[in-house]
Amino acid sequence: MQSALALVAAGVVAVLVAVFLSGAIIYIPNSRIGVLEKLWSLDGSIRDGFIARSGEAGFQPEVLRGGYHFFLPFQYRVHRAPLVTIPQGQIGYVFARDGVALAPTQTLASNTGANDFEDVRGFLTNGGQKGPQRKILREGTYAINLAQFVVLTVFVALGVAAVRRFHPR
Repeated sequence: MQSALALVAAGVVAVLVAVFLSGAIIYIPNSRIGVLEKLWSLDGSIRDGFIARSGEAGFQPEVLRGGYHFFLPFQYRVHRAPLVTIPQGQIGYVFARDGVALAPTQTLASNTGANDFEDVRGFLTNGGQKGPQRKILREGTYAINLAQFVVLTVFVALGVAAVRRFHPR
């Protein structure tokens, strides 16, 4: 009887470990976001740009907020990143990695139609331009997709590469 119970317990533990390692269940703390990268897709990979807008494999425009999230096993990688916090008395400069190219005479991107850095899909749909942005971030906390935007402050540069290097999971 005890050996059967031990076998069942070992089986349950093995299933839980397999689910955890497959990436099917992801937990994001409320003080962080998750930048979602689709590893494979039946729609193929991104043909142009940096952000996958139509379900292709690559970085997805939406971010994951705090809580538990459920995915197909082995399809996604989640890059945990801090919420972008601009301290009091400072500003944040934003650089977009994807979007419409700047005109040869432009130094900064125009943010007339695409001015919400927390909505990557809306930014790209409304003609957001890649490169340094004219609009800045004022003091506050933002849930910004750090695969699409790099945020520079006096003390830190935040992006997916910076998150991987300086912020352990």
